[in-house]
Amino acid sequence: MKRNFNIHDLRIFYTVVMTGSTRQAAQAMHLTQPAVSHAISRLEAATGVLLFDRSHKTLRPTEAGQYLYSEAKFVLDELVRIDEALHSIEQFGGRSLRIATSPALALDYASDAVRRYVQANGTRPFSIDLESSVQLISAVETMRADVGLGAVSQDSARLSFRPFLRTEVMAIAHRDHPLAGASAVAVVDIAPDTYVQPLWSDYVMPQGDIADTLQLRSGMQAHMTLLAGTVRAVRGISLVNALSASDIVSAYPDLVALPLTSRQWFDFLLITRKESANQDVAERLLEALHAGAQARRQGVYADTIQLLD
Repeated sequence: MKRNFNIHDLRIFYTVVMTGSTRQAAQAMHLTQPAVSHAISRLEAATGVLLFDRSHKTLRPTEAGQYLYSEAKFVLDELVRIDEALHSIEQFGGRSLRIATSPALALDYASDAVRRYVQANGTRPFSIDLESSVQLISAVETMRADVGLGAVSQDSARLSFRPFLRTEVMAIAHRDHPLAGASAVAVVDIAPDTYVQPLWSDYVMPQGDIADTLQLRSGMQAHMTLLAGTVRAVRGISLVNALSASDIVSAYPDLVALPLTSRQWFDFLLITRKESANQDVAERLLEALHAGAQARRQGVYADTIQLLD
C-alpha cells in the first residue's frame, strides 16, 4: 500500500502529540481546532493506520502514532535544514558551513580556525554551535551540523572520525595560588579546597595516567566556558587541555598555565559524514585547525600540543 500524506498534516500531527491535545496544537499553530482534527483524519486515511487511541479523555498515540511521531521530528528537521540551505544558496551563492564544537575547543580555538578557513577559502556564511562531545555525533549524523569537533568517537557506517589533534592536560592556576610558581604540578599536591573541578567537555575523561585525577574531589565545579572565571574568583587551580589553557591564559593575565608531572591527554577528532561532498570542506578545515593549533605551540605549550594527521 502506498502511503501519501502532505507535510503540513504531518507537522500538525507532530504538534498535537507534542502539546497533548488538538486545542493546544490549534493555538500553537494559529489554526482552528476543526482544521487540526481534519488534518489528523486526512493523515490517518493516507497512512491507513489509527494514530490515536480515542477511548480516553486525552489523545494518546497508538504504537503507529508513537513511531510516526519519532520519525516526524527527523523529517521536519530535515526540511528546515533544506530550507536554510536553499536560502543560503539564494543569498550567498553557496550553502553555509555549520560547525558544532565541544566546550573544550570553544573558548577561542574553534572560532579562530573558522576565521582562518574563511580567509583562505573566501567569504562563506557559517555558524558555530556548542554541543557536548557525545551530542556532536548526533548533530553530524542527523545533518544539523556539517562538521563536528570533539573528543568522542564510535563505530558508525555513516560517519568518519579523523583524529587531528592531541593536547596534554595542564594546570591553570591563579598567580596567588601556592602552586603557581612550580615548574610542573603533581596532581597529589593540589589541595582539594582550592581545586575547581572541570566538567570534562561534558564528562569526557582524558586518557593516560589519570588515577590521581580521579581521586581528586572538590566541592567546586564549573563548565569549561565558566572555568576561568571561577578559578579567578576563588584564586584556585584547575586542569584543562593545553589548547584551552593557552586561550584562557591569553585572555586572563592573572592566570598561569603549568605542565603536569603525570601524562594525560585528549585526542580531538574531526567528525564528518562519509559522503564525498563533505571531504573537500573537511580537508580545508583541517588545514585551518592545524594552523590554529600550530600558532599556539609556543613556550610552555610547545610540547603539550601535537598535530595528528
